[in-house]
Amino acid sequence: MKTRINEVTIAEPCLQNWDEMEKGVGFNFCKACSKNVIDFSGYTNAEIIGVLANSGSSVCGRLSQTQLNQLNYHLSIVPTSNKNWIKYIGVLAIGMSVFIMEASATNFKAPIEITRSINNGIDDKKPTVPKKIYGYVIGADNKPAIGIKLTIADTRLFSTTDKNGRYEITLDDKFDVSKNKLVVESLQYHAILTLDFSKGKQNNLKLQKAESMIMGKIMIAPKKK
Repeated sequence: MKTRINEVTIAEPCLQNWDEMEKGVGFNFCKACSKNVIDFSGYTNAEIIGVLANSGSSVCGRLSQTQLNQLNYHLSIVPTSNKNWIKYIGVLAIGMSVFIMEASATNFKAPIEITRSINNGIDDKKPTVPKKIYGYVIGADNKPAIGIKLTIADTRLFSTTDKNGRYEITLDDKFDVSKNKLVVESLQYHAILTLDFSKGKQNNLKLQKAESMIMGKIMIAPKKK
C-alpha cells in the first residue's frame, strides 16, 4: 500500500482586510463571509494541526508563508502508512497542548492552553502584581523605536513608545498575571515579549520585520504529484 502524503493549503487566499475586521480574542470576525478568522501567527505546527483535526467545519485562518512551509514539512516526516493520519497527528498535538476551538461565528470558544501559571510560589500564594510595567523597544539598528503600539494580549491594556522608545502600562491589583504576552501591533514589525511580573522594568523588546500573511480557508488534501 502506498503512503498518502497530505498537505495544508489555502487554495483561494482571502482578499479581505484583516485590520478592518471586528477584533476578537485570537480571531477576527469577517462580515463578508460571517466567519471567524483564527490568527495562527503564534501557534506551533502541532497546535495548528490540532485545531484542524478537531474542527467540525472548515477553518478560516491567517498564518505566514513560512508557517505554511514548516507545517507541510512537519506533515511530510510524520509516518502515515497503515494509520488514520489526521487522528495520529491530532494525538501528537494534544500531547503538546490542549486546545478547544470552534470556528462557528455564533458559538466561538477561544483556544484554551493548559500551562503552569507564572510566578506561583511553593505555597501557591497569589503573586504580587507591580503597579506598572515599563521597558524599551528598539529597532534592528539598536536605536529607540518611536510610536510603536504595544498591547498585553487578550486585554485592553496598551501603550505607545515615546521618543526614547519607552512604554509604560499601569496594572491594578486584580490583573490576571497569566496574560503575560506583550505584542507589537504593526503592519511593518513583529515582536512578542513574555512579561516578568516579579519586576517593573522589562527586558528590551527588539523589533523584527513582519512577514506577509496569508489568509483564507485552510484545507488538508492529498499532495499533488
